[in-house]
Amino acid sequence: MKKNSKKHSTRNWITALVILAVFIGTAFFLRWNSRVQFYSDESVTGNTSANLLNGGLFAESEDKIYFANPYDQNALYSMDTDLTNVKKLYSDYTGSINAAGKYIFYTRRNDKKGHEAQALFSFSSTGLYRLRTDGQSLKQLYREPTQTVSLLGNNIYYQHYDKKEGLQLFSVGIDGSKNTMLVKEGVSPVIADNTIYYTGIDSDHNIHKLSVSGGSPSVVYEGNFTGLSYQDNMLYCMDMDNDYTLCWIDLSSGTLTHLTQERVATYNISSDGSIVYYQIDNGKDNGLYAMDIDSGTQTQLRPGNFNYLHIIDKYLFFEEYDGSKAYVMNLSNEQIDDFQPAVREK
Repeated sequence: MKKNSKKHSTRNWITALVILAVFIGTAFFLRWNSRVQFYSDESVTGNTSANLLNGGLFAESEDKIYFANPYDQNALYSMDTDLTNVKKLYSDYTGSINAAGKYIFYTRRNDKKGHEAQALFSFSSTGLYRLRTDGQSLKQLYREPTQTVSLLGNNIYYQHYDKKEGLQLFSVGIDGSKNTMLVKEGVSPVIADNTIYYTGIDSDHNIHKLSVSGGSPSVVYEGNFTGLSYQDNMLYCMDMDNDYTLCWIDLSSGTLTHLTQERVATYNISSDGSIVYYQIDNGKDNGLYAMDIDSGTQTQLRPGNFNYLHIIDKYLFFEEYDGSKAYVMNLSNEQIDDFQPAVREK
């Protein structure tokens, strides 16, 4: 009996040690898996400034497109770059998407949903969040409402709300550390070459710049501008003193050129900078247009009122102004189809 009891006790110890080893291994794996993996490339970005100007509803990283599904209360989805293999990642009302490496950064605005659609146990209905590209390991980086978000390296630049100060431009590390105020205005940051460009919104509407590390801003161009973006050493913007016509500023020469004669509501730029796409909003010729930059030739793509122009890879995504329908245009042949992202049932 004593020998059997001893064997039984030994087996219990072995079982306990195995269980403990499994527990420790699982805990270590979960802790390791939840650690932030910083980017080795400090110049990595998460979306184009023109896409972010249009709400940041589409972003591309490697072979995936991440998007806010307009037919599912802007829930976060992914799909392949050929628009197949559609998957739902998270049910948040999503905006200002930035994607790079294994992470997606985005704004949550679940306060825009109906009460019946809000998550009952959600720890905040708004804020800035980090999510792995597989839809796991959600992390809150900021809990108050924010709108424009831009990723550069291991920092995120976003609009921070304070009850006393209002909106201000802040930066925060992708791990949630080093939350720093940069501009005492709730400006939308356009980031290029370690420089933040923005249009003033309080005392003036000049175009300003400052270093991504902070410091004192300086004026790039005086005027009355809005809708700022950057591509290939050019700043694109809308000139409010000239009925919101689209223009660009050559940062090398400092010269401003008007691209359109008509009032523009929003715009985007092809990846090679050769074509600009925009919505004319003059009440007579409203529609989606394309302009060849070199020749100045303007072509109407579709009459009507459209919004949220996003360029990803070889596609232009856009919506009806009232949000009733979404479209996708193949940039190579300008064929426009309904955008109907369907999740394939397993």
